[in-house]
Amino acid sequence: MGPNSKFQIPNSQKGISLIEVIISMFMLAVLLTLYAAAMNTLAQTKKLKYEDLAYHVASKKMEELRATSLDSLPSSGAVTDPMLAQIPSGSADFSVADYGGFSGMKEIVVTVNWNDGGAKQVRLQTLAGSGGINP
Repeated sequence: MGPNSKFQIPNSQKGISLIEVIISMFMLAVLLTLYAAAMNTLAQTKKLKYEDLAYHVASKKMEELRATSLDSLPSSGAVTDPMLAQIPSGSADFSVADYGGFSGMKEIVVTVNWNDGGAKQVRLQTLAGSGGINP
């Protein structure tokens, strides 16, 4: 085929087209969005784990205090539980006080505190009577 021929072989393409760049940028944006969502989910899961552990510690201590006879309940104290070591700066305490205006009733409050970048607290509160948990 000569230079005046009607059939020519197209030149090989060099570089990438604009559509390929747009598709690549879209795919990269989607991947970055998914990565950011995964990191946010991981952080939330960690914070909820601490809250769940705090509720378990408080609930366990609350049940222990409710199983104690009303006359034997201490007025306050620290809570010692191995699960507190899994919570950053975790500490817990409880208090028992007469429930205003009702003889034979006491209010029990168990509080768990921790700090995971901000001060957090779980507080459980119940009443106990001389006739049992539900007099």
